[in-house]
Amino acid sequence: MHGRVGMVHSLLEKGLSTIDYTDHDNFTPLIHSIIKDQVSCVEQLLSHNARINPTSESDHIPLNLACQHASLALIKILLERDAKFLPDAEGLYPQHLVARSCRSSAVLLLLKDHGADLDQRDKLYQWTPLFHAAAEGCVGCLRTLLDCGVDADALDEKGLPAMYYAVWEGHLECMKLLWSQRISRPIAGQTPLDVLNNGPKYRDAMTATLTPLSDERKQIPALEVDGIPDLSLPPPIIPLRHYGHNFLDNKTFVQIHFNPPSADPIVFYQTGRYAAARLTISSKMTDLIPRNVMLPLQEDSRFISFHIDKLENFAIDFEIFPTFGSKVIAKTVALPDVFENDGRSSGHCCLPVFDPRLRAIGEIRFNFQVIKPYYGDPLEITHFATYWKATSAFDAEHNGQVTGSSLSGDYVQIFVQMTRDLVPVLYPEFTIMHHGVRIPISHLSIEEFKAIGREHPPPSNIIIASSESNSTGNSSTSSLLPSLAAMSITDIPTAHRLLATSFLTLEEVLLHLPTSIHVNLCILYPSPAEQKELDLRLTFNINNFADAILTHVFNHARASRLANPDFMRSVVFTSYNVGICVALNWKQPNYPVLLCNDLGQPRDSNTSSIQSPASPPSFSSPAIQYSGRASLSIKESARIAQSNNLMGLMCRSSLLNVMPSLAESIKELGLVLVADTSDESAERRRQQNAGSVNANSTSHAGFGGTNDALFRMPGNVNGVMRETGVLRFNDSIDM
Repeated sequence: MHGRVGMVHSLLEKGLSTIDYTDHDNFTPLIHSIIKDQVSCVEQLLSHNARINPTSESDHIPLNLACQHASLALIKILLERDAKFLPDAEGLYPQHLVARSCRSSAVLLLLKDHGADLDQRDKLYQWTPLFHAAAEGCVGCLRTLLDCGVDADALDEKGLPAMYYAVWEGHLECMKLLWSQRISRPIAGQTPLDVLNNGPKYRDAMTATLTPLSDERKQIPALEVDGIPDLSLPPPIIPLRHYGHNFLDNKTFVQIHFNPPSADPIVFYQTGRYAAARLTISSKMTDLIPRNVMLPLQEDSRFISFHIDKLENFAIDFEIFPTFGSKVIAKTVALPDVFENDGRSSGHCCLPVFDPRLRAIGEIRFNFQVIKPYYGDPLEITHFATYWKATSAFDAEHNGQVTGSSLSGDYVQIFVQMTRDLVPVLYPEFTIMHHGVRIPISHLSIEEFKAIGREHPPPSNIIIASSESNSTGNSSTSSLLPSLAAMSITDIPTAHRLLATSFLTLEEVLLHLPTSIHVNLCILYPSPAEQKELDLRLTFNINNFADAILTHVFNHARASRLANPDFMRSVVFTSYNVGICVALNWKQPNYPVLLCNDLGQPRDSNTSSIQSPASPPSFSSPAIQYSGRASLSIKESARIAQSNNLMGLMCRSSLLNVMPSLAESIKELGLVLVADTSDESAERRRQQNAGSVNANSTSHAGFGGTNDALFRMPGNVNGVMRETGVLRFNDSIDM
């Protein structure tokens, strides 16, 4: 373990029979040497004939552990000693472990040279090493596997290819490599119901009814005891309607998020000291049930949520126990000051972990978000109808595909952000260029914002599509409100372009825009990375931001109901910022929230994640260029949307066209899916003008060349976001 070769030699001379003794973890001296990568000790042990292959199912496999922890030289020593290729307790062979742990590609080549099958399927999900490399984002291993000629079109036990998991996990570089190896036939496969929660889910009754029978059962008619076929009809399909969603009335919502695995949320200073343990998360508040989480953390245990009465008295105790035992190994506590965070609604926390003797033995890190209830008077559910969605599930316990919703028709996209005095205003970018100086909108007061707007009239190429505006020909800022009031549903594209640079407040737009035009409020809230990159010093937090927007929306709803009780404007909230989506959804049940995901843009495969605001984009864009577009893995965005009761997701249509199974996976979680085509018409024209004809090139947003399949309208989606700023929801029979 510590590399003391001389001591190992002396001990072996005194008692050679101890060479294969095991400790309480069933580790032999050879296993300890491999895990610590002590090459000299391994050579010494092997020279005395230490056991290199397991003799029972409970034994650890030296070669498999070496492929996870040891150097190339040590792996080579084991292979030269004829170490066998065997599956471990998880059913993984050495080549799977190398591909999954993103080891050097040279290890894969070494295994291949010693007879390893790089198309070997594991015993768990029937995955080849290609699947593990794609799911973990190991670009080097994936490229090596493809260069070795592995089967890039292999399907797992669910009938899905490796590219599905690369897209699901958000690994764009891996998807590009697999896309370049695609074959001409379309990729087919059923959608896994357990891909999100790492476990099987119940299929709804309709899916079970439509499952094809085996050939033998098809040949045998179902007969009753009297020989007459069963003529009973299946139960009627009555979709389950969900009205609104859970929201905060008087409680405060606190969510802690343990960082992804690469960040090591829980670290012990002595590596390997507590390989398996149990984390108990509790609070002194009597109404909160303690949560038990197994270590190492799994994907479905990274979000922990609490509903509390007062933030001032809220503290969280973190206690670490043995997997099976009640004696505390280590403990720490997050005090109320951590979550109050000087008035900020989110933050990052790192706490020391102490053993029973109060010695620091490790650290625990997590992010947190605090959502407070809406501070004003919310809309009364008895007077203002909530949105609804119908699913194919027969009860509320299970998820089912969305078969219909109250969302229908066209919505105009409006970009909303906040001035420093908490006035919601319309502008599509976080900063504005004024007299050669780039000024953040969040640094301006409403008076300063209006003054700048008077010097930036709307573009002259925007023509108001109403008879009154056409007759006057006046497109100055002073004429915007009358022109806005004269618009109809057919003027939505014009309204989108006009409002983007109108320098109006949200209150003015909702007051003058006809209630027959539904609105999609696209909320622009900068991420921490964008705040740092653009030097945005915010004077508000997410709670203040969301409350200010909801106040104007609620006031407009009440005024509209007084004016016309029979008709209400439909409003949808969308945003690329996870925090603002979660806040808007938890603060009210009346309006749906869609989380947007821009995964598939070229920046997702580049080192720089934020583009300089002064430089033009290197890729295509919608009619109105706007800030705040961000990318998440499909898995992460679906998990966030489902756990926080969001209405659904908006994803790039090109991504859905590359892997159609994604749409099924998202919709089977009970989420509405909208395809974002807002920049693909411009991209298509750009590629056609450039004469791009190579189908295997990667010029299109990380995918392959000019390919009509990338630009077609995805099937099985609930709506589409057009480049004209029109969000259109499909009408369904359930409407």
